[in-house]
Amino acid sequence: VTTMMQTETTVRNTLMNLDRYVSGDGVAELAGLCAGHPAVVVAAGPSLARNMALLSRPGVRERVVIVAVQTALKPLLAAGIRPHFVTALDHHEISRRFYDGLTERDVEGVTLIAEAKSNPAILDAFPGMIRCPGDSTLNLLLGEEVEGGGRHGTVPNGATVAHLAYYFARHLGCDPVALIGQDLGFTDGQYYAAGAAIHEVWGAELNEFRTLEMMEWERIVRSRSILRRAADHLGRPIYTDEQMATYLAQFERDFKSDEAHGLVTIDATEGGVRKAHTVALSLEEFLDRHASADRPELPQIPDARRGRDESAIADAESKIRA
Repeated sequence: VTTMMQTETTVRNTLMNLDRYVSGDGVAELAGLCAGHPAVVVAAGPSLARNMALLSRPGVRERVVIVAVQTALKPLLAAGIRPHFVTALDHHEISRRFYDGLTERDVEGVTLIAEAKSNPAILDAFPGMIRCPGDSTLNLLLGEEVEGGGRHGTVPNGATVAHLAYYFARHLGCDPVALIGQDLGFTDGQYYAAGAAIHEVWGAELNEFRTLEMMEWERIVRSRSILRRAADHLGRPIYTDEQMATYLAQFERDFKSDEAHGLVTIDATEGGVRKAHTVALSLEEFLDRHASADRPELPQIPDARRGRDESAIADAESKIRA
């Protein structure tokens, strides 16, 4: 539905990112770079606060690739955790709020993986390095290779930033891949993780009669017509909704396909709905196994180019005009 309804917005955003697309690097050179190394994909579900702090342990960032959705970036940074990559694909400019107040120093060593269809405000707001995977629309307009993404490489299209983060971890060659904060349900009657950007927006409305917990629950029951009952990771009842059930179905297809290819997906969320074709494990157990001092460190991740390539932009502009 989103794809069909947002076609015009997608094409507009894609064309508005043309200068960054032709000036910057893609993801082709990162394919298989971290083959055999573990990764943690960080989403921003309600359970994230339960185990996120474990990622700040000494040596974890040196041995485990951390790929976070943009909504989790600020909470991670506030906890002293610097992910290697952050993913973005949202069409609306409101998503720039996830980067408000951040400086280049704050995101040193962090690369934004942004699909070209992302709202340009996101790419303008992020103060660090940016890479755009290959986009078939832009490649078609520029006369470049469409299949395979051309020089930019390609990552499967994600329905959400969490899907994109998972696909990108696999693009790097990472295995196993652990998921945290990927609730896909309303754990403990919550919609967002603690410290989410929306909590700042709600801040002006909070008082003794309007609590954060109340506003979280209202956000959930506002969609009561599409709520569903499900089982959580411990078999207890939990609410989810039709949208997240669709996201879960896509994830489980991906997990099943990866499992058939001998890849392992760890559900270390410690909350949220059960996920088929995953191995349930706490994040602490996962890190004890894969981030110990005797494990090899990650290879050097190359920096992405920065700045504008005026020659490439002028060439692209002439092709678009033609």
